[in-house]
Amino acid sequence: MEVKKANSGWIAFLVSGIVAIGYGVLAISFTEQFIDILEIVMRVSGICIAATGAIFLIAAIMRIRKKLPWGLILLEAVALITVGVLSAIYATEALKLLVILIGMWAAIIGAFMLLVMSRTKNLWNKGFYIVSAILSIAFGVLLIAHPFGFVKWFISLSGIIALVFGLIMMMFGFAIRRADKEVKVEVVESRIEESNL
Repeated sequence: MEVKKANSGWIAFLVSGIVAIGYGVLAISFTEQFIDILEIVMRVSGICIAATGAIFLIAAIMRIRKKLPWGLILLEAVALITVGVLSAIYATEALKLLVILIGMWAAIIGAFMLLVMSRTKNLWNKGFYIVSAILSIAFGVLLIAHPFGFVKWFISLSGIIALVFGLIMMMFGFAIRRADKEVKVEVVESRIEESNL
């Protein structure tokens, strides 16, 4: 009698659970620091964008010297350098603007969903889509009204979700380990029975 061996990759689930719990603890405990990290990321991104703009500027100058079309590349270079420098210098304001733009996008998508649903007949599960559209609009309005306040709340919420997810992953890992041990016991018992016959 051949018994299939259970998945013995329980350690991967256990490690995933520990990582998720670690993130959850950090997100809940250090929400303010997460905002600071986002601002640093915004500054670094700004420097990278400005550097890309500088490369485009060099390319535009080289095209001018070779008497090739250069207008569009120069325009892109100026735009990239401007956006990059402003993002690097005014990281907090740039981050706030980015969050507001995400909020506007979410609100517009929600409103567009409602518009499409009002013109579509026999839409399956319409109630679910209406609730989703309203939630999208509400999410967008919250981001626009309180960019950093909502981001802090979102980081804390993601930490709570990560904690729950991490615990579930750890429990799942231990459950797989237990099942694996039971399968091994069954295999040993079946081999003993076969040898006694």
